[in-house]
This record gives sequence, C-alpha cells and structure tokens, in this order.
Amino acid sequence: MKTTTLTMACLLLLTTTNAQTSQYTASNANTFALEAYKQFADKDNKNIFFSPISINMAIGITYAGAKGETEEQMASVFNFPKNSRKFHKNMGALQKNIMGKASEKVEISLTNQLWADENYKFKCLYLRKAKKCYNAPVKNLDFYSHLNESRITINNWVEEQTKKRIKNLLPKGSLSKETEMVITNTIYFKGQWENQFIKTNTQNEDFTIIGGEKIKTPTMNATTKLNMYQGDDLKLIEIPYADKQFSMLVLLPDERTSLASIEKKLSIETLNHYTSLMTELDVRLALPKFKFDKSYKLKQTLSEMGMPLAFSNTADFTGMSKKKDLKIDEVFHKAFIEVSEEGTEAAAATAVVIVRKTSVISNEFRANRPFMFFIRENESGNILFLGRITNPQM
Repeated sequence: MKTTTLTMACLLLLTTTNAQTSQYTASNANTFALEAYKQFADKDNKNIFFSPISINMAIGITYAGAKGETEEQMASVFNFPKNSRKFHKNMGALQKNIMGKASEKVEISLTNQLWADENYKFKCLYLRKAKKCYNAPVKNLDFYSHLNESRITINNWVEEQTKKRIKNLLPKGSLSKETEMVITNTIYFKGQWENQFIKTNTQNEDFTIIGGEKIKTPTMNATTKLNMYQGDDLKLIEIPYADKQFSMLVLLPDERTSLASIEKKLSIETLNHYTSLMTELDVRLALPKFKFDKSYKLKQTLSEMGMPLAFSNTADFTGMSKKKDLKIDEVFHKAFIEVSEEGTEAAAATAVVIVRKTSVISNEFRANRPFMFFIRENESGNILFLGRITNPQM
C-alpha cells in the first residue's frame, strides 16, 4: 500500500513540508483547501478550480501584518499557527521546497510581490519580513494619481509569471484611490504524465452531466498500472507526473452516488485514509480532456468562513503600519487548467487588495422615532420651550 501526496489536481492541492521544523503542516493547509472547495461547491453546480497554496501564500503575507482579533480570525480560517517569524520563515521554506521538486519534465514556480503606494508609509519591519521570508520584494506605485496604470502594471507582472495563462487578475474598478497595497502571489505548473496518453486512443465518449443528460466529450484512454482505491461509493486513482514528485488524484463517485453527497462528507482525514489504502492495479483508464479558467472574489467566502474583521473598518493591520487605517478590500483569485494527452498545465494568481479605511463616524444620532426637545437659554439653563414629536407629519 502506498501513501500519496495530493498536489496540483482537479480537486485541491496538497502541500508538503517538514513536520519536525514547522507547526504548519499539510493537514493545516489542506483543511482550508477542502473547506474553501465546499464553499464554492455549495454555490452552484459549475466547474471549480483554484489554488489553495496561492491563496495561502498571499494571505500568509497579509497575516504577517495583522494584530488582535483580526489576526485570530485569519489564523482560525487558514489554520495558521502563532503569527511568529518562525511560521513565516517556514512558509518561505515550503515555497522553496515545492519549487525544488521541478525537473526537466515538470516545471513549477511560485512568486510573490508587494505593490505599495509610494505616498503611504509601511513599517520597514513588515516589508523586510515579507522580502526575507516570502521572497516578496516591494515595488512602489502611485495608486492615487496613476490608478489604471498601476492596475495594468500588476496585471502584466502576473501574466508574465504565469506564462500568459492568467490575464487581467485585477479587473477594472478593483483598485481605488484608497488603495495602499496589493499583495500578489502566482503559481505556474506544467507537468508531463509519467506515461503519456496515446492521442489516437482519444475518442468522443459519453459524459453524464448533473441532471442525467449525456454529452459527448474527447476522452483519453489507456491501460496501465496505477495506484487505486475502490470503496463502497467511490473510487480514487493516482496519475503520476514524470519523476513522480507530483501526481493528480481523481475521485469518482459510483454511478448510484452523487458527487454532492461525497463532497459533503469528505474530510482531509477520510481523503488521507483513502490514499493510504491505495494499491497498484492494472487499470483501464478513461479521462476526459478539459481546459477552462475560473475567477473568484473571495471577500464573501472568507468572511463566511470566519474572518469578516479583516474586511471591515475595525480591521487591525498595525503590523503593517503604525496607523490603524488599513483593511482588506477584496481578495481576487484566478486559475487556469488544461489536461491533455501530454500532461497538465495549470496556473493561478491571488491578489490581496489593501485599502485605507473609509471615514466612518462611529457616534450616530438618528431621530427616527418619537423624541422630546427643548429650547433653552444656555447661560442660565432656563427652558424656554419644551416639546415632543411622535409624528413629524401631523
């Protein structure tokens, strides 16, 4: 029996790290990945694809500047340990470890970049931590006077890092004159299968979509030895990429079981259990080719998962700035995948937009119900007139 690692896959990305040197384990990261997946799955029946590690890295850099209850909520949602330098150094080590698995037939890169408004003063300690731990240098932009040019600069950088697979990560209107920083992460993966599919074996075959309708789709076919788990209501198969440092796991419900029912009960523990029970078998594999991209705005999702403070006017990012005037405006995420006979190409990018809080008057007096009123002479305090309003229209 083999224990496998979930990496760049249709379902989610498992990340590997050294448990002896870090409190932040693959289990921590993957718990967030699966919870986020369920949030997306509950919204509609459409395709899902995202990069948990890209979101983790971008939010990790943001977390380095969080304090108080904002920090606690972010830690809870992402299963981050204490907001310490050790944690952030381990995040950087994780990034290097993943990139170190690249080979002649598997290309992978992870990049981070901070974009700070040139007129806003961020703490040097925060900027140094981002650079040293995450290899995230800072570039100054003028968001206030050159808003659209700044957006295009960031988008061009993302496009370059992802081999032009992620375009327009920041849509028009995503930045404002209150924008003070944008934290970006990109990931790019291109891996050849260990055993590539023969193109002449690809045929148009039936695929049953939700609702029972059958459609024809190009389907790759092969007969080969693969690690597989067969349970009562699902099958799980591992398709390795060249050098076996990365693999795709495909989880398939049986014909009597809906994917939705599997999604609801699936946990990282059960998924790890299934992978531990995999055995190498002769398998007749049929896998559809597919290619699509997805875009997400994660503010609502992350708020519903338990970190609304980071997006509110009560956010505390005083680890970034001496002022208490910063909050997250939105988290943009975009991902692309193509699965073919040769292998898989996938890319994703995340942008955390940090803005200056809008002016809020915390003390409010709204006379929208019955009230009394007085007219007085102030020096003596004598009441000259006194009244009550129960209906201002009478």
